[in-house]
Amino acid sequence: MRYTSLEQIKKWRRYFHKYPEISLKEFNTSRYIRTQLLEMGIEFEESMETATIAKIEGKGNKYILLRADIDALPIKEDNKVYYASDNIGIMHACGHDAHITMLLAAVNEIYNMSKNDDLDINVIAVFQPSEESFGGANILIEKYDFSKYDIVASYSLHVNPDYNEGDIATKSGNIMASCNEFEVKAKGKSAHVAKKNCGIDSLNAIIQVYQQFANIVAYNIESNHTCIIHTGTLTSGEVMNSVPEYSKMEGTIRTYNSKDFVIIKEKMESICRGVSVSTGCEIQLEVREGYPAVVNSEELIDSAEKAANKSNANFILIKEPYLLGEDFSFFSRISPINYTFVGIRNEKLGYTSGLHTPTLMMREEALVYGIDFFVEIVKGYGDL
Repeated sequence: MRYTSLEQIKKWRRYFHKYPEISLKEFNTSRYIRTQLLEMGIEFEESMETATIAKIEGKGNKYILLRADIDALPIKEDNKVYYASDNIGIMHACGHDAHITMLLAAVNEIYNMSKNDDLDINVIAVFQPSEESFGGANILIEKYDFSKYDIVASYSLHVNPDYNEGDIATKSGNIMASCNEFEVKAKGKSAHVAKKNCGIDSLNAIIQVYQQFANIVAYNIESNHTCIIHTGTLTSGEVMNSVPEYSKMEGTIRTYNSKDFVIIKEKMESICRGVSVSTGCEIQLEVREGYPAVVNSEELIDSAEKAANKSNANFILIKEPYLLGEDFSFFSRISPINYTFVGIRNEKLGYTSGLHTPTLMMREEALVYGIDFFVEIVKGYGDL
């Protein structure tokens, strides 16, 4: 970094951490981002109420897109720091406070490069709302006309406590899974337990659906494909001595291969029809398609490795993808994409908690590698 101090990075990150906001409610967060951009002298558009798109002009007609997600999670923070969340029950437990900070600092560096006539490509910086729900990337891409720019590549960073400070980790192909949700409702007929033959047991039906869903992957998906069908909630009945008329289960489906998702969905529908016939229950299945899998472009891996090395980071080529979901996948509609992790693990300080936990914590010094990575990515496109 040449133009952004570590103190400024700490100030930004700790402000965002102290005032987190949930998806599509990032009003103060967006105002603060825009204030910082105005102070830098950088032009931006407000494409959504909480989406900010900054543009830095360099040379030529080509563009690089850099993206940061800005929303927090409905999690109560357990960290004992002076900048712990002031918004009770809301926390930047996924590190988006760090993502905003890294992009703001990178933008500051890149903008100063442009003022010195050292920027050989144009840059779009996207501060995107609602990654944690509603698919903010998809909403933004539908609302904003990115096609007016000749975007050659899109990059995004995510902090990750699986990797040590100073690590930059990525891979080509699948790096994050497709993330979808399902809900099954069973309606039977209530009756007193003493006359249960007069009722239709919805719990019996929902349990059969649950058990058969658990076998879909084992018997219908290629054995070398990784998929998950997970039921997270199951509710049934109202009183202990009555046949439950209503039962419901909800869960998630994670896949890397879009064809696997089609197979899973078809099998779920078939199972629900069969159990409905065998039990006499009315069964409704709803599958809500969420985020596609994040598939990193093979052609961008070299640029990521070079940028990591120039950032003095330890570059790691990941072997196995994550079964986490990420809406950055939607940006593949715009250009080839690269999604890369920035290590924040520090065992000496005890910063080892996972993402989406109430004790996630990091040093801002770890973010410098991500900032430099973004800057080096942009500098690497000087020959276009």
